[in-house]
Amino acid sequence: MKHPVKTIGLIGAGTVGAGWATFFAVKGFEVKLYDANPEQTRKGRQQAEGQIKYLYENKLTPEGVSPEEILARIAISDSLEEAALGADFIHESTVEDYGVKKAVFGELDQIADSDVVLASSSSGLLMSEIQKATTQPERCLIAHPFNPPYLVPLVELVPGIATSIETIDETKRFFEKLGKTPVVLNRETPGHIANRLAAALWREAIDLVISGVTSVEDVDKALSAGPGLRWAFMGQHLTYHLGGGQGGLAAFIDHLGPAVEMWWRDLADWTTFPPEAKEKLLSGVEAEMAGRDMSEVMRWRDEKLIKVLKAVRD
Repeated sequence: MKHPVKTIGLIGAGTVGAGWATFFAVKGFEVKLYDANPEQTRKGRQQAEGQIKYLYENKLTPEGVSPEEILARIAISDSLEEAALGADFIHESTVEDYGVKKAVFGELDQIADSDVVLASSSSGLLMSEIQKATTQPERCLIAHPFNPPYLVPLVELVPGIATSIETIDETKRFFEKLGKTPVVLNRETPGHIANRLAAALWREAIDLVISGVTSVEDVDKALSAGPGLRWAFMGQHLTYHLGGGQGGLAAFIDHLGPAVEMWWRDLADWTTFPPEAKEKLLSGVEAEMAGRDMSEVMRWRDEKLIKVLKAVRD
């Protein structure tokens, strides 16, 4: 990785790209934001402006630095070349499509300095396929955030088959210094870690609704008022280790293992989206929205996230 990192090139200015722009600008980096759609680049910077103001209001920006000063660090680039030239770290957040990402990485490989890491925000694609478009695949890896990147600390670092150990280690240290929580996959797999866990849980949540067991709202309540509270600061294995009492996880498996096996046998195992699910889920989630618009609920989400993060950190 190029040292020191001062300038970040961001390719893609949608929800994730704009979130990354906010995060890096707040951390003091100069950001060059580019999207193939110029209007989206403008919208992405505008979105970052609102996020920066929100973080400032909640005292989550450096003391003594105004929102205007932070926003001034985000410059709009008119071309991919302009965004990449002079960047010390490049993060791609385009659409989830191999063709698009390979084309972008192929161009970046020719433009960016040879010691610059090329990272992708892909939520589930394999870097081994994307890095085929480059002549320096060893510097390419997935660095997948959880939304919104400017609040949620998780970053999944997923190497491709040709990614170097140095790239993984240096990128991990880079994000750790910025207060992120990077996790490293030893072997790439579609969906990485968190999205696979979320997808498995969502399938069962959907099945509970379409089979008539309960409503969309009560499934969500069951998660947020129960296991979700523990998941904010510890994972499933540690949860069950504590659930086993003095005997720990071994006692938990011995005591509840047979019951869990029975639940597993009864879980949903379909692999295509049930046709009746979409309508039921949409009507259910609209009830949860309770007439609020999307921006209002996103603001509510961020306020809750800030409180949770502060509580966990304290």
